Amino acid sequence: MAGGIRAPIYLHKGEYDSNDFRSVLSDIRGLNIGVIPGSAGDGLKVTAVAGSSARVAVAGGRAWVPLTKQGVRDVRQAYYVDLPAPGVQFNLATASATADRYDVVVARVSDDTDVTAYAEVPLANFAPGNLTAGWTIDVVRGTDGAGAPSVPYDSYLALAKVRVRKGATSLTAADIEDLRYSTTGQGDPTPLVPLRTAAGQTMAAVAANQARGGLIYSADEDRVYIKGSTDAKPLVNRAFMMAQTARGSSGWWGVDAPDAAGSGLVLRYDGPAAAYDRVGILNYQIRVSAPADREGWHSIWTFSDTTFYWESLRRYERSNTGITPHWGSAQVLIPKNKPLKVWHSLYAQGGWAYFDEWQSYSQMTVIPLE
Repeated sequence: MAGGIRAPIYLHKGEYDSNDFRSVLSDIRGLNIGVIPGSAGDGLKVTAVAGSSARVAVAGGRAWVPLTKQGVRDVRQAYYVDLPAPGVQFNLATASATADRYDVVVARVSDDTDVTAYAEVPLANFAPGNLTAGWTIDVVRGTDGAGAPSVPYDSYLALAKVRVRKGATSLTAADIEDLRYSTTGQGDPTPLVPLRTAAGQTMAAVAANQARGGLIYSADEDRVYIKGSTDAKPLVNRAFMMAQTARGSSGWWGVDAPDAAGSGLVLRYDGPAAAYDRVGILNYQIRVSAPADREGWHSIWTFSDTTFYWESLRRYERSNTGITPHWGSAQVLIPKNKPLKVWHSLYAQGGWAYFDEWQSYSQMTVIPLE
């Protein structure tokens, strides 16, 4: 993975401590070369310094700079460089009075054959182009009135294209185009190393240590998850169907106001929590009965966790002429990291009707959300 004429792959300083080796080992790259984004995605990011002249800031960060030989990038070999936080700031050349100019900010390494001493990049008095440390942040100045200049160096990474408008005394965010990941041949070199849970260990505990896009094997579930922006989700959605886990007995009376506390509950589902959101698609048939000479409105309400989701078609009927069963469907969200808790409740105006368990049932298909 290292390359070039010097032995050290870590272009930082002449001696290396445990933190240096920890950093370089944690950033051992995959097939890409480029800037390591970091947790906030701002590694070596170029931004405008507000209220100043044409001045930019380059955030601290690390990168693998490709070795270039005879004008050809060798992505199999690269230099590992480190700009300590908080990074550096410097002025670009004064704006032209007659035309806009484009400058390109790069990270480049030395390819000479001397034995230049390695040292930390000087943050306090940093000057673009100073290769004393073996590498530097540099500026390729464009021509007034022309497009972006070509980069005349060999081993480098393009970080940003900056538009210096004619007569400008300051820069804005709109003047800076981020080139770290839009330049051909540059990408995120962060390696994606699979992880696995120990028996009985939660997915969330391991996912916290995985990079976005990385895989995690669940030993308990015998399935593979992928880490998203915040949570881990199954790599292959494994939907399953379940019947209600409990139901009331005949004679459970409906209520005037079904609620998240379970008033009027007649059929319910219970299950374990998952580290990702799920959707439940329910189909049900629920019979309702009442004593003679009763009448009123009735319907079925569906809840998940503490949220009401759906009411079936509300009917006004009389017990003496027969009460029509409720056939319906509903879709609910089962929130991540919360036990599965879904149920149907019976609304019956004034409590005039009750649940009849004969031929009453509900089925639910549970699907992990992307």
